[in-house]
Amino acid sequence: MKTSLNDHQYILYSKQMLLTDVSEQGQLALMNAEVIVVGVGGLGQLVAQYLAASGVGQIHLIDDDKVTLSNLPRQLLFSANDIDVNKAHVAAGKLQQRNRDSKILAHSVRLAPENYLQLFNAISPQVIFDCSDNFATRQLINRIAVEQHLPLFSAAISADQGQWFAYLPESVLTNLSATNIKPHGCYHCVFPADSLLSQNCSQMGVLGPAVGIMASMQALAGMNHIIGRQVEFGVLHRFDAKRLSWSKATMPIDKHCCVCR
Repeated sequence: MKTSLNDHQYILYSKQMLLTDVSEQGQLALMNAEVIVVGVGGLGQLVAQYLAASGVGQIHLIDDDKVTLSNLPRQLLFSANDIDVNKAHVAAGKLQQRNRDSKILAHSVRLAPENYLQLFNAISPQVIFDCSDNFATRQLINRIAVEQHLPLFSAAISADQGQWFAYLPESVLTNLSATNIKPHGCYHCVFPADSLLSQNCSQMGVLGPAVGIMASMQALAGMNHIIGRQVEFGVLHRFDAKRLSWSKATMPIDKHCCVCR
């Protein structure tokens, strides 16, 4: 565990540490953190850049997909030279080169019910970022967060409609003392597995900056949690990219939820 910063790190992270509720203590929390980013596409490659640049200690990138030409307008970490190469490996290589304080690990697999236990037995993340692009994977990540007792920060966007939320499993919430976080529903409570939802951005289209807004909110919320700032858990934030407007709603508990109840 890192307990102090060297002179280079003091200068590098000085703007973050000027925030009084971050300071050196918050920076050390980031540098000692281990996180997982599932999906290294439009959302994930931006989330990973923010996390690595802030000094997050270990970042696991999970994605079995390869870079394609149509990715380039919104997946800004990649270039034409990366086409047909695994996204997790490309991202890990570039981010590791730029951010020496972070350890970036690539897992070129698709997260699935049959392999996630093996993965989580080998690592001990504090936070999971859901940057996936399909409903089935988001359901799986939600179940993993509940089972593994992990705070979950999830974002998605389809066409001009984006959403993000932070979920804290009740098993974690009950162990926290002096907290004002209220019990709330998980992703499955709000969107049951049989829900009829709109398709993902690869099928509906999306503008790059709209993806960037969702990724920024997702990364910021996760960093705030790691630092120790208050996070609005259990609230679904919706973004209308055409009108540049936000709305939000609480995530109610489904007493019959087969995941978190």
